[in-house]
Amino acid sequence: MNTLAEPLDAPLAEHRQAVLTADQPQAELIVGDVGVVVFIHGEGAAYEVEFPNRAVLTLEADQVRPLGMEEILHVRPQPPSPSG
Repeated sequence: MNTLAEPLDAPLAEHRQAVLTADQPQAELIVGDVGVVVFIHGEGAAYEVEFPNRAVLTLEADQVRPLGMEEILHVRPQPPSPSG
């Protein structure tokens, strides 16, 4: 069992995996990308989430959800950066 996954109705906690529910084009992230919660704002009103591409975003609670126990991760290539 993946101990970093939680039931979908569980609140997000620090150091837990979080799934994007809204695209974040400024960071080249899309719905379904997975990061790790590094800080919780206002008792869960917002979260700071770090992603594998080194982006750290502050996201509103409705922009992320916990990774479910029955879900698996999927890898996708990162788009090339505009600078080359």
